[in-house]
Formats: sequence, C-alpha cells, structure tokens
Amino acid sequence: MKSFSKKFLILLTLCCFSSSSFSNEISYEPSINSNDPCTVFICMAGKVKGISSSECSAPTKKFFSIVSKKHGKFNGGRTSNARNGFLGQCSIADPSMINKIISKFGTLRH
Repeated sequence: MKSFSKKFLILLTLCCFSSSSFSNEISYEPSINSNDPCTVFICMAGKVKGISSSECSAPTKKFFSIVSKKHGKFNGGRTSNARNGFLGQCSIADPSMINKIISKFGTLRH
C-alpha cells in the first residue's frame, strides 16, 4: 500500500507540473544583474568578438565605470588592474579571455 501511494504521489506531481507548463504560456524574463562580474565578463567577451546587444548596455557601463585615478587624474594602468580584478571575481571566466578584454578595453575611458 505504501508503494502504491508513493507512486501515485509522484504521478500526480508529474501531471500537475506538466499540465501547468503546457497549458499556460508563462513568460519568464530573468533580470540582468549588471553588477555581477560574470554578467560583465560575458558581455565584454562578446564585445571583444564584435557582438553587441542591448541587454549588455548596463554591464558594459559597469565595466567602464571602474576607474582608478592618481592625483585626481585618470590612470590607465591602475584602471586596467582594477577592471582585471573585478572580472577575476567570476569563477567561470576564462583567464585568457579576461586578458583579451583587458588588452582591448582595460585602459580605455568611456
């Protein structure tokens, strides 16, 4: 009896989930966290490859907002290091791609 009720519960659960997923068209749009290093990494990697999308405008802005100054003036080397450190916080980021991003955009003002 216990086995039957467990199987019934599993079957009922599957039916409920499958019927709700097919009967309703639920639109799920995840929000993009532009402060997340991985989001910024993905967008900047696309930018290196010449791919640009509207979803990446805020993460790209975040990348270029990372600016270091020395004596009140923009310092390209320090900015590059700070941006590199930020992207390095993403555990899935490929270090060679981070280097390409930094080589191309690390010292740029935006």
